Amino acid sequence: MKRHNIEFLWAWFDALRRRDTETMAAALAPDVVWQGVHEGLVCNGPAEVVETFVSGYDANQEIDSLELLGGKRHIVLGVRSPDLGEIDDIESGGEIYNVFTIEDEKIIRIEDYLRRDEALAAACLT
Repeated sequence: MKRHNIEFLWAWFDALRRRDTETMAAALAPDVVWQGVHEGLVCNGPAEVVETFVSGYDANQEIDSLELLGGKRHIVLGVRSPDLGEIDDIESGGEIYNVFTIEDEKIIRIEDYLRRDEALAAACLT
């Protein structure tokens, strides 16, 4: 299941790379929520999540590394970039971690963390 979830998310990011927003939206639950690093940063529904990911991708930030860690229900994506500075007045330290919760081949929730250990704990991967 871990490999399946990693491959599922990898395909979702391939759709992002190709700007295939229909495929991206189809992989999201209708009530998907993306919670940013504080409660004021939130996207609700597939359209907002896709739009935010595409605009972030289009910002063409430099990426030093990507890390995917798989679990039974969660995938942690770690991104390290010299271009990641402050996120809504919170210093990122050049990295961010997205915890994707996957159920029935749909992304139902995404939560952002600035610390790897917190993201791993949230994904039950400690």
